[in-house]
Amino acid sequence: MSDIKAWESEINSLINSALEKNLPNHKFKEVITYSVLPAGKLFRPLLTYSLANDLGGITVSHKDLAVSLELHHAYTLIHDDLPAMDDDDMRRGRPSTHKKFSEWEAILAGDALISLSFELLANIENEKLPEILKLYTQNVGAKGLIMGQVLDLELQNNTIEEILNIHELKTSRLIQTSLSASNILAKKPVDKEKIELIGKLLGINFQLLDDLCELTQDLSQHEKDINPFLRFDHNDLIFILMENSRELRSLTTELELNSLKGFINIYISKISHILSDDLENINKYVSLEINQIKNLAL
Repeated sequence: MSDIKAWESEINSLINSALEKNLPNHKFKEVITYSVLPAGKLFRPLLTYSLANDLGGITVSHKDLAVSLELHHAYTLIHDDLPAMDDDDMRRGRPSTHKKFSEWEAILAGDALISLSFELLANIENEKLPEILKLYTQNVGAKGLIMGQVLDLELQNNTIEEILNIHELKTSRLIQTSLSASNILAKKPVDKEKIELIGKLLGINFQLLDDLCELTQDLSQHEKDINPFLRFDHNDLIFILMENSRELRSLTTELELNSLKGFINIYISKISHILSDDLENINKYVSLEINQIKNLAL
């Protein structure tokens, strides 16, 4: 836990430094900074750090990668919230970027963060940089994260299989990038396909748990219409979470990824507490046994 706290502090400092160094001295800087800071869970950067710690240590290149991932993630949130997309007025308990400022400023802030995320990647001094760039662009591009958003907006979500496909593309791809690129940069890399599979399973579980956490609040009719736990048999989704965790447990144990396993378990513990605190509200929608979530720990 002490390592995670230290990593969080360092990543936050690196993000602040990157924004201060690379943003223009113009009022537009406020729009971008508002969109990024304070940073959220730092889930993707901390995955990068945790895996690197297991595979020989966190390097300067891992730090550039971690900040790049968080800035790219921030761009996706800005654009997701826009009226033409998910049309969300609130983000992390305060007005979304387009509500705080304007739609055109939000769009351009997102565009700026895309460019800045790749500028930080370009700082990586490693012979594997071309491989990382190819992986990164494929995962966040038209066949990856972007396609997940396309399918989501096209409402290609009429079965559990379609929902999982959207979650894999829209959420897992950036999580896979966090792990796979960290592995490529590692001093002692392990099997690439197994790391990619860990990212896929973890990403799907991350998004399903996020969907479940939405039930801790009063939902609008739109939110009720799109939440998979209300559209499908929630027991089927819990089963998928459990099966994915079983496979994650096996893979992380086989590869001796103790730091990664520890970080995932901290995340599961936090989710368990969130759900426990609002179990009464959740049970208005679905019947949930909190031990089902606690048992997702690796």
